[in-house]
Amino acid sequence: MSFRIRENLQKFFVIGISYKKTAIDSREKFSLQPEDQSNILDQAKEKKIESLVTLSTCNRTELYGFSSDPDAAIHLFLSNCNAKYEDFITHGYILKGHDAIQHLYRVTSGLDSQIIGDFQIVGQVKNSYREADEKGMVNPFMNRLFSYVFQASKKIKNTTDISKGASSVSHAAVQYIKDHTEELDNANILLFGLGEIGKDTCVNLLKHMHNRSLTVVNRTLTKAENLAAKFDLRFAPIENLTEEVQNADVIVVSTGAPHATILPHHVEGKTKKSLILDLSVPRNVSVDIEENPYVEVATVDILSQSISKAMKHRHAAVPNAEKIIEESIKEFYGWLEIKNLSPVIVALKDNLERIKEKEIDYHKSKLSDIELEKIEHISTNIVNKIARACINHLKDNHKKHSTPIETLEMIFRENEN
Repeated sequence: MSFRIRENLQKFFVIGISYKKTAIDSREKFSLQPEDQSNILDQAKEKKIESLVTLSTCNRTELYGFSSDPDAAIHLFLSNCNAKYEDFITHGYILKGHDAIQHLYRVTSGLDSQIIGDFQIVGQVKNSYREADEKGMVNPFMNRLFSYVFQASKKIKNTTDISKGASSVSHAAVQYIKDHTEELDNANILLFGLGEIGKDTCVNLLKHMHNRSLTVVNRTLTKAENLAAKFDLRFAPIENLTEEVQNADVIVVSTGAPHATILPHHVEGKTKKSLILDLSVPRNVSVDIEENPYVEVATVDILSQSISKAMKHRHAAVPNAEKIIEESIKEFYGWLEIKNLSPVIVALKDNLERIKEKEIDYHKSKLSDIELEKIEHISTNIVNKIARACINHLKDNHKKHSTPIETLEMIFRENEN
């Protein structure tokens, strides 16, 4: 790889927080709401950051950028969340160049997920990319990189066993409920919050429930009504939340709010055991609820431990997935090489064409029209063949020279004389 490309690669960076280094009580400080992500993109555009994509999930908050000044992105990140710079120094990470590219591939392909093979993440990355693109915050480098990343993710999902078994937080939630509920068919289940994870959990729950004793509650009543009508379920307004919590054996909370939405008074007075699953980051279930002896709370960190059986299949598929990523990265680097050679190729063709025209002009007066036409045809074919041979040679070997332009100048300098 040429020095110019390596230098350009170093402008691509990842900054973020993830479950690997940070527990949920610290991780939630870095969580970004949709409006926060939008603000970061707008502010990044004002500060002339060339390209930026923001991602915030229950397991990670990351910014993918292209700039010679990643510190500016860190400042924007911290000014739009509840964490301080000292928190980032303790828990955060910065990756650049090849390391950052590998990380993006692994995240989008589910290899870096808390639940390996969680392909819900690719949808979240695509949504983040789409928003950045709509705001004009995706440059050609990032556009092509994410295209390769999404293609590799799709290939991994379709050709490996990385997604066998429970492959998302919603799947893990259902598995956890099955493992911790003696009579699932007779259990009263409350689903509070109907975002992407909440709806997925609902669909997965219904695959395992026969009596459909499932009630849905959402801050926006029409969402609850529509989902209930679609699956023939019971719904309730948020004003009845306390009553519904009191009657439920299992409560799945996925409101996506930036604060707790299930509070101690909701479970006060319970006389039978209840299981509460909190699928949100920041946590939507108050930590004080855990003091109630009749309530068991499971967070996303706990849920990840419930699918060890599926993990065996996924871990076995990791080497194949990594090979696909490695091949895709090579293809992306190949695109970078060709993109870097574009001005060189144009210069090569222009020089060859100029030499051809110069020689033809020199002999034109000595040739008939028919001879001239034949020579032009032959010389054009020769020039095209030489150009193709030189271009292929440049693609394979230009990195051995200081720069491709210098190589071409040296080749054609002699022909000027």
